[in-house]
Amino acid sequence: MAKWMAEIDQRTRLAGTNKMELLMYGINVFKIREVMQMPRVTKIPDSDPRILGLINLRGENIALIDLAQSVGVGPMPLEGAKLIIAEYNDNKQGFLVGGVDRIIRMSWERIKIPPPMVQSSRHGAVTAVTQLEDGRMVLILDVEKVLAELHPRADDEVLIGIEMVKELAGKRVLIADDSIVARKQITKTLDRLGMKWEETQTGKEALIRLRQLTEAAEEAGQTIYDVLSGVITDIEMPEMDGFSLTKHIREDPRMQGLPILMHSSLSGQCNIEKGKEMGVTDYVTKFQPTELRDKLLKHLVQAQCDPVPGR
Repeated sequence: MAKWMAEIDQRTRLAGTNKMELLMYGINVFKIREVMQMPRVTKIPDSDPRILGLINLRGENIALIDLAQSVGVGPMPLEGAKLIIAEYNDNKQGFLVGGVDRIIRMSWERIKIPPPMVQSSRHGAVTAVTQLEDGRMVLILDVEKVLAELHPRADDEVLIGIEMVKELAGKRVLIADDSIVARKQITKTLDRLGMKWEETQTGKEALIRLRQLTEAAEEAGQTIYDVLSGVITDIEMPEMDGFSLTKHIREDPRMQGLPILMHSSLSGQCNIEKGKEMGVTDYVTKFQPTELRDKLLKHLVQAQCDPVPGR
């Protein structure tokens, strides 16, 4: 276990290469902070059966989630199980898994959006799929969806204080995120702000759409800045990650000044710094609607005031 955890410590070297490392259980190792034997678990009376209890890890109380049961294939036997400590949106969770096989390193190009029937299964718990060299299929879980189901929050609670902002009203952004939960969170925020939006599921799909918009604008005697105010992108996406999407945008002189907000649950400083290296305008941790509003206001309005290439 120590050997492959040492490999995880090297994962930041993949940032910007359009590659990812995948646990055989279907979780990107960027999310993982620790893998360990099962500690003592404190049961929670009358709790959701998918939440097995609390563990105390070096003084920090962490909820233990039966990941298999959460996606409809459990419950997982405790005997011989392993515990994965993962971090999403600056919060740690413990996931019970049957075991950890090995780490698979592959290009995001090999990670695909699943067929519609698979996407709708379990209300979107599977966000991507890939095939290994030995023919086995690996389903990549939308852990954000699992967590949202375990801790549902009403819109009035999540979006408190998010109202129409006249400086943002009517501005249009392109969203790139493979998680249906994340896209819904973003679009609800944008709707309340009075903004317009278009959504895509992968970095590749977003890049194709950006080029289409740019070419259509040129045919109309305009630039991309006349039809689009900015991009909101996740980091982890099938086919092309957010780092690579940003790199492609910055390499195109027609889109170099377009504001790009990286909206991700990968909250580590290394990812923020790598985003800056690639040309990301700013970083927003999922899901902080007030922070998203403030950074949209800062960068989209500022971009309108600053001179842009070709104008």
